[in-house]
Amino acid sequence: MLKRDSLTAQMQQLSHTLAKVKRLIEERQDAQALSTLQEVLGEYFGTSITDLLETPANVFIQRFKKEGLKPEELGLLADFLDVLGTLNGDSKERCTIWEKVVVIYDTLEQEHKVVSFAHIARRSAILAQLDGESQS
Repeated sequence: MLKRDSLTAQMQQLSHTLAKVKRLIEERQDAQALSTLQEVLGEYFGTSITDLLETPANVFIQRFKKEGLKPEELGLLADFLDVLGTLNGDSKERCTIWEKVVVIYDTLEQEHKVVSFAHIARRSAILAQLDGESQS
């Protein structure tokens, strides 16, 4: 029970941080938003933007499976990566990040049986963007 409460508290804190990042983007403080994203990715998820860009999607998701991240944690990781992809101006890097978001959504659905209308809609939008980027 205590472990579950701790996870809930961590997820709430990460959700607040994600909301802060989105607010910073709205206020056009992209540098601060990026800094906060890097901090969360490093401190909570133990990864970096460089790792995200250099690691193939299948190796990336295997690492988090091995670490035993809970579905809630994977969902928030996908949300943070989605915001990072949106913030990234480089087309190739954005595609690389978004591919990992789609892999996380797939893992949530297939292995954890977590189905979210928000994830389904976002996956469709990301795949349309990726398709558009590849045709450019």
